[in-house]
Amino acid sequence: MSVVRSERAVSELEFLNNARKLEIFTIQKCVNTIPKRYTFFIANKLADSATAVYSYVKKGNSIYPTNAHEVQLRRDYFLRAHAELQNLVSQLEIAYEIVHFDTKILKDWAKLINDEIILVKAVIKKDRERYKKIL
Repeated sequence: MSVVRSERAVSELEFLNNARKLEIFTIQKCVNTIPKRYTFFIANKLADSATAVYSYVKKGNSIYPTNAHEVQLRRDYFLRAHAELQNLVSQLEIAYEIVHFDTKILKDWAKLINDEIILVKAVIKKDRERYKKIL
């Protein structure tokens, strides 16, 4: 059954889908947009950072807390993902200053990163409310 467009909401697991899209987009742009001579200095760092974000959100989501320690582990993974997203923004700024690729690519990339930052922050906030009783 379909839901009317105006009544649709963001899925609770959209952060996983968006992180996956971000990793794929980043790897594609590193391969196709950044010159080969910058592979080790720029492209690898961008790709590694995007891969780490996806890895952290997958790991964090795989933890179903039953005690305070597990809640903290889950929170740590999402905090690492958030920190890695901030690092990715910095690396992208440097890459743009050196390579000067198309601004549309930069906007699309920045939108994916920004969306993921918002989604990860929302997960952290929701977890704080959800696991208040365990802590």
